Amino acid sequence: MNAMLLRTSLRYLLRHPWQVGLCVLGVALGVAVVVAIDLANASAQRAFEISSESVAGRATHQIVGGPNGLDETLYRTIRLETGLRSSAPLVEGYVNAPTLDGRTMQVLGVDPLAEAPFRSYLGGAGDDVAARTRAVDLAAFMAQPGTALMAEQTAMRYGLEPSDMLEVRIGGRSAELRIVGVLAANDDLSRRALENLLITDVATAQELLGSVGRLSRIDLILADDQQIQMQQLAALAAVLPPGAELTRPAARSNALEQMTRAFELNLTALSLLALIVGMF
Repeated sequence: MNAMLLRTSLRYLLRHPWQVGLCVLGVALGVAVVVAIDLANASAQRAFEISSESVAGRATHQIVGGPNGLDETLYRTIRLETGLRSSAPLVEGYVNAPTLDGRTMQVLGVDPLAEAPFRSYLGGAGDDVAARTRAVDLAAFMAQPGTALMAEQTAMRYGLEPSDMLEVRIGGRSAELRIVGVLAANDDLSRRALENLLITDVATAQELLGSVGRLSRIDLILADDQQIQMQQLAALAAVLPPGAELTRPAARSNALEQMTRAFELNLTALSLLALIVGMF
């Protein structure tokens, strides 16, 4: 009986070769869609991780505030009263760049004098970072307002060179930033993670984003020794104002990862649906 069914099936397939070919092609396309979306999810996830690491740097802890951020005097209090010198203020926000095809750019305002232990954008040590600066006019970056660093591949794509001006828009306001250096990424994933990043000093970011006197967060590197770290945490808790919270960078990354997980699940379901359609 089984042999008869097999011969009948083979006879039918031989008489309809185009149908067999279309069947194989449909299944192959479905499998290709599944694999492609799975690779895209993995690549996007890795780029997201590198982007988070490049912004968070080597910080072990972060002080964050509410929607209005933190008063910048808290940074001075931390350095003077707690004696914690491994700290760096940051101002974060987003702007629109009309001359870059309307691309949305993330602005990261940093203190050049406090950045070395955290991120190597301005020449710090360490090989585990996502990018380093090339042809940077550090004196202009520190002393002149309205200066910025951007990713090398983004600058090349739009024909921008050091000393060129970049127009950005924040809400209904327009402003200009002078490019004084480019960020050279180590690999393709790092380039993807940094292509929408603009590095400025804290004062420029505050003026640009309309948050003068405010910080988005303060990065900290606490001691590895548990006893010393507990003392540092106690000293920080004593000076934190209401609404400020001491967290770890990993907690923030996990929260952002949960926000993107639903999107990845939808893409995976779509790829499986394509496979089912190919089978039919």
